[in-house]
Amino acid sequence: MSSLNGIQRFLTGALVSFAGCVGLQATAFFLLHFGSGKSESNYFSTISRFQGAVAPGAEIAVVGSSISGRLPGRESGNKEVANLGSDGGSPLDGLSLLNEGLAGKPRWLVLEINTVFSSVGFAETPAVAGSRGPWFKIGGALPLLGASARPTGMLYGRLLGRKWEGVPAPFHLQHVPSPIPGPPLRGDTLTALEKDRIRRLGEGLIRAKNSGTRILLVRYPAGPMWQTQVNQINTTVSLLHHQTGAFYLDLNSEIPRSEMVFTDNVHLGPESAARILATIRDACRQLEEKAP
Repeated sequence: MSSLNGIQRFLTGALVSFAGCVGLQATAFFLLHFGSGKSESNYFSTISRFQGAVAPGAEIAVVGSSISGRLPGRESGNKEVANLGSDGGSPLDGLSLLNEGLAGKPRWLVLEINTVFSSVGFAETPAVAGSRGPWFKIGGALPLLGASARPTGMLYGRLLGRKWEGVPAPFHLQHVPSPIPGPPLRGDTLTALEKDRIRRLGEGLIRAKNSGTRILLVRYPAGPMWQTQVNQINTTVSLLHHQTGAFYLDLNSEIPRSEMVFTDNVHLGPESAARILATIRDACRQLEEKAP
């Protein structure tokens, strides 16, 4: 009998401890808003964004690499932005998932130009593969079981201080995005794999456009590039524009680097990232006002 009582006390204590841990996790996530957008793991950071995007269509959906991932989306409480930035990946990752129905149809699709050829020739990233699994769907439906609510991720994000709580002011733009004039560039310097990447991006963008989504290509302020990389970007923008009619916004030339804060040579700090997102939203609004 004493042995049975000991087991009961142990199970009761374990259940009470478990309930207490879940209660602390829920308090941190729901009441204190400690949900992690950027955590200690690139994989879970990306999954967090992807799970946050699982909702009805947003005002803006962002596809790109970790450069886009720094923009505050639904995983950071910004309900109008579905961030499909893929750490270590490319815009094709988020675009593919968007077209597969991971997130609802957005009003605007913003595609990062900086890394269109990232991971060319490699298999899909682990986060993209993971987003098709059962645990991803469970985490998307039950946020407390999602990647943003991981205790280690919440603690890391809080200590890292990557969230900015102010009201972002957009940067002033000298030029409103507009279709690119002139004939398309031929892309003769691109490799077969790079041409295939542009083809797949074009097909995905056309599919999004045909569903009623507007397309904006964006070059973000990031690290310096070789002239060959700049030529690749110009060729890509030209080809995608003539395939899809997308608008183009070159924030790298519009905003002096001295006006922004970076956490390294490439990635924006939280306040600068919030201001970049506000600038993009303002540009989309201006384009809508100019539309016939």
